[in-house]
Amino acid sequence: MGAFPSYASAQPQAQLMFGAFYSNGQNESVSTTNSEIIGFPVGLSYQDNRWSASVFTSYLRTYRYDQVKLNKPVSGIGDTFLSLGYDLMQAPWVTLSLNHKLPTGSVDDGTSTGKSDTGVQLDYFSSLNDTQSIFSSLSYKVTGKVDGVDMKDPIFASVGLSQSISDSTYIGASLGYNQSIYKSVSDTTGVTVFSGVQVDKRRQLFFSGSYDSSKNYQFGINFSLQLLQ
Repeated sequence: MGAFPSYASAQPQAQLMFGAFYSNGQNESVSTTNSEIIGFPVGLSYQDNRWSASVFTSYLRTYRYDQVKLNKPVSGIGDTFLSLGYDLMQAPWVTLSLNHKLPTGSVDDGTSTGKSDTGVQLDYFSSLNDTQSIFSSLSYKVTGKVDGVDMKDPIFASVGLSQSISDSTYIGASLGYNQSIYKSVSDTTGVTVFSGVQVDKRRQLFFSGSYDSSKNYQFGINFSLQLLQ
C-alpha cells in the first residue's frame, strides 16, 4: 500500500524500506491465537517498466501466551519473502506476482513453520480521479506442510480506497479476508487503515493499523528511501 505513488512513474525505481510494527493476537507462524510480536522489517524493491521485484525480512521479538504469559520473549530473524511481478495492464494497473517464502526463521522460537511457501497474487489499482484511487488483491498460497500438523493452502482477498488530502499526503482503508494456514485456527476478516506522507522526492513515511475478527490488532510505521533518481 505504501507503494501506490510509484505507479505514476515509468522510470526505473529502487527503494530501501525499514520500519517497526507491533502485533497482538493470532500468529500464523505457529498454531496459536494468542501472542505478541514486535517486528523490525527491512526490504528492498525494484521496478522497471512492467517488471517489479522485492525481498524483505524482519527481526522479530515474540511473546507467546499459553495459559500465562511466558517470562522471557524469544528473538531472531524471521522468514524471508521474495516477490517477482509483471504488469499485465497499466493505467489501470493489473499486476501478476509470484511470491515465495524462504524459511529463514526459527521453528523453535516460533518465527517460522520451517517450510517454504509459494503463491500467486493478482493486484488491481486504478485512479478514479485526481485524488481518489481504488485497489484490490487476490492471492493463493501453496503452504509447505509440517508433519503432524493439520494445514491448508489459503486464499487472501482485499479491496480498498485511497484519498489524497494534499500534494504530499494520502490516507486510505481496506477490507480483507484471510484464510489461516492452520485448520485449527479461524479464518479472519478485518479492516486496515493507512496513511502515506511524501517527505521529499526520495523519502516517504507510511503508517498503518489493522484489526480483524480474531481480535488481532497491529500497527506499524515504515520509512522508504528512493535509491534511483
